[in-house]
Amino acid sequence: MNFNRKYKDFFKLLSDDPKHIEEMKDIRYVVMTGGRGSGKSYGLAAWVNSATYKKDWGVLFTRYTMSAAYLSIIPEFRAMCESFGNDVDFEFKQGEVVNCCTGTQIDYRGLKPSSKTANSALKSVAGKNVLIVEECEELSDQSLFEKVDLSIRTKDQKNIVILVLNPSHINHFIYTEFIKEKRDDVLLIHTSYLDNEQNLDDTFLKLATRTRERNLKKYNHLFMGHWLSDSEGALFRMADIDRNRIALQDYKDDDIKEIVVSWDPAVSDSKNGVTASGNEPDMDGIVVCARDSKEFYYCLADYTMHGTRSEVVKKVVAVYHKYGCNAVVVENNQGGDFLKDAIRRVDKTVRIIIVRATKGKAIRAEPVQVLVEDDKVRHVGNLAEIEYELVTWVPDTGMKSPNRLDAYVWGFTSLIKNVYKAPRAMVF
Repeated sequence: MNFNRKYKDFFKLLSDDPKHIEEMKDIRYVVMTGGRGSGKSYGLAAWVNSATYKKDWGVLFTRYTMSAAYLSIIPEFRAMCESFGNDVDFEFKQGEVVNCCTGTQIDYRGLKPSSKTANSALKSVAGKNVLIVEECEELSDQSLFEKVDLSIRTKDQKNIVILVLNPSHINHFIYTEFIKEKRDDVLLIHTSYLDNEQNLDDTFLKLATRTRERNLKKYNHLFMGHWLSDSEGALFRMADIDRNRIALQDYKDDDIKEIVVSWDPAVSDSKNGVTASGNEPDMDGIVVCARDSKEFYYCLADYTMHGTRSEVVKKVVAVYHKYGCNAVVVENNQGGDFLKDAIRRVDKTVRIIIVRATKGKAIRAEPVQVLVEDDKVRHVGNLAEIEYELVTWVPDTGMKSPNRLDAYVWGFTSLIKNVYKAPRAMVF
């Protein structure tokens, strides 16, 4: 196996060489960060594969929520074992993988406590000396992490806690606890797509290049894996968003009173990914928002995309039906009447609310901004690209208007009571 040199010290944790044991003796935590396409999941899987050949070791593999490891994570691990040619050494079960040569077992569990399932990590921690928390950016409860972390204390074994994530915001406890200041017990491994180019297709690489040319800060965050901070003067703060974030499985739709898919159309149609002038088109912002009976609001999903007008309309209608939406909210300033007709051609049953901007974006966003600050808006899961726009776009600075933010504001504005006083809205 050939791996990036950045993983060299990581694999030393598995070495029986006295020199390596001495060198790594203080390391308890491994923090693996990287942007999109960085290959960190593959590096982790290869390490875990090798770790199972350590006799008397035990691995607890977690995410904040994990409902069906046998459908995704375990098959992916099995495929990697097959590529190494050692899959015959393993027994793959519904929630566990066992190395038959050593008896070392990997248990796959969710970190989130639940009275409805016996799969929580704390119930499977006995005898484990390796804890892995994947998609750690979704874990905002530091006390929950600490409870499991402190349970990894197997005597006479090297105890290792591995945190794997796409860097989110500098407010996240992973940054403040493990990265902000150097610690002798932490091994940091950071990779980007540039470390993994040989395994990525051309369309991904072109997207990265295009993003770098158009928005360097976004490129650095999403592709290079830099930690995000709020821009001074931005409309929203990540601290407010994180404080009310909920996991997907915690979202309950039985009390939802209204759901809309909000569509902020791109300024121009595109064909084959370019405008008539030959430039890359804007994206169509497509965001799903909901309101419950207690006047709490939810950002459910982001389907923002590039595409021809026909492709985008079909996507909007598909999302409308997927979530059982009450309406499509679309801005009239970019041809609302034409877009209404385009939706009707795809599906005549779709209810359409056309809104018109009569005030500037910052003023229009204020009611939604207040909702977020007052802990009334809950983001469901990790919505990295919407959140990037929310905390980095600064009004009145000449920055390009972001489509996700626009769709987000229109969606929640349509759900707020008495919304139709301003801006004006037409319902079809």
